[in-house]
Amino acid sequence: MSAQTPLLLSQSWLPAPSSRFSPRRFIRGVLCGVLAIFWLFHASGLAAKKQKAPTTKTVSGKVMDQADNGIGGAEVTLKNVQTGKTIAIYAEADGQYQFTDLDPHDDYEIQANSKGVASDVRKVSTFDTRWKVVLNLTIPPPSP
Repeated sequence: MSAQTPLLLSQSWLPAPSSRFSPRRFIRGVLCGVLAIFWLFHASGLAAKKQKAPTTKTVSGKVMDQADNGIGGAEVTLKNVQTGKTIAIYAEADGQYQFTDLDPHDDYEIQANSKGVASDVRKVSTFDTRWKVVLNLTIPPPSP
């Protein structure tokens, strides 16, 4: 190296142009490597976000009259057909109710009662594969 050529400006660290080295090929390889690493991190992030299926079933809905008005305070009864266990709750002011943590391998019967009048009995089957079942219950007007 001559005294006139500064060390940083000399390209002695690069292979000769006649060799197989190509700056374009080098840059393309670096970009492909960076993109591959980015894709791997992105794919692993997607795998981490994948959620497991729920292990319990939820039944919710609304207790209504014939005019589709919510009936607050109506008693909603859920019976596990396999065990015979019955759970009763009261509907909220707008008629909404919800039963959670139900075994998806059991069948259930659900019914609403208000002022001595009951809705039809609705069933939730093990064959229903939904994890969130919505059942609206209609209570007919009291008979005269």
